[in-house]
Amino acid sequence: MLALAEGCGPHVVPGLLDPHVPPRELLAAPPGDLPRAVYARLTDPGLRARAARLRERARAAGLRILTPVDPGYPARLRDAPLRPAVLFARCCGEAGLAPERVAVAVVGSRTPTAYGEAAARDFAGVLARAGVTLWSGLAYGIDAIAHAASVDAGTPGVAVLAGGLDRIEPVGNAHLARQLLAVGGSWLSEAPPGRRPGRGHFPRRNRILAHAVDAVLVVEAGLASGSLHTARFAADVGVPVFAVPGPYTSERSRGCHRLIEAGAGIACDPADLLRELGICAGPERGAELDLRGDEAALWHALGAGPRPADLLRRESGLDSQRFLAALLRGCERGLLLRLPGDVVARGGAGSRQQQRLEQLHADDQHDGPQHELA
Repeated sequence: MLALAEGCGPHVVPGLLDPHVPPRELLAAPPGDLPRAVYARLTDPGLRARAARLRERARAAGLRILTPVDPGYPARLRDAPLRPAVLFARCCGEAGLAPERVAVAVVGSRTPTAYGEAAARDFAGVLARAGVTLWSGLAYGIDAIAHAASVDAGTPGVAVLAGGLDRIEPVGNAHLARQLLAVGGSWLSEAPPGRRPGRGHFPRRNRILAHAVDAVLVVEAGLASGSLHTARFAADVGVPVFAVPGPYTSERSRGCHRLIEAGAGIACDPADLLRELGICAGPERGAELDLRGDEAALWHALGAGPRPADLLRRESGLDSQRFLAALLRGCERGLLLRLPGDVVARGGAGSRQQQRLEQLHADDQHDGPQHELA
């Protein structure tokens, strides 16, 4: 009833979303300072019947109805300012919302350049394979690339739509949306079924994207891109924002450059972004590893092969104490491997690299000091 009274236009009514005021009290005694149209809808005698019809329509369409008191309501949104009073969802069970996973919103241009497409595939692919839940808006361009990365990795992702979930728009991405469900993902919308997306609905969609995640990644965006709204919504509540820099001559990268100028993190490499998020995915594990940032730094520094310990410390950027602590933890967990000659390599049982290194180590022990490991 509160959601119907507020409407789903570009503006929100904080008085109806105050988490400290029980909804029944608002319905029984609406504040007098509400906008006139909102007050009229809230006091309409037919409001309860309209809400009941909407619930039936949503259930008939196979949608779940989530409010902030529902366990399935996205956890990060529950305490967000101007949280949606109601969300409509379609998902395979509750795994698609994946509250226990790191979540990143990947957004950008609907008409990306070849550079933007390549960057989106690289970043989204690495994040999805590391087990990160990717959120995006199911639009053409960068959004679609992000959702496709979730599908390819088999990692649940979340599509947030501006219109009702009974009709996927844009229609050209309907098949992608169904594929997202097939891998355990979800669709979310603040708009009720039957509501076509209007211009004013997209800022609200972007606010959900920004407030429901641990970080926002803007891959490619012009100065007028809606992705900048998502970034601003995120910055307002302290959600980290990262932007991929582009060619200085590209109009579609100027929005990213503006964000970087304003203090956004520079996303130059997917591995660095994983480190910023505090996670690391080994190439043969394929799942999220809850690593500390220092361990992740060593893992990524060894991506091109074994390193002498002193060189590894310099490349990782860690001081001696942090380096030794991270090295010890990594070796204890089997993620790192100490070799003769004070050389460090990636661990991981079954990897061809490790088997080769262990064989070299065995040969060195058998043949004596004349066989040194370069």
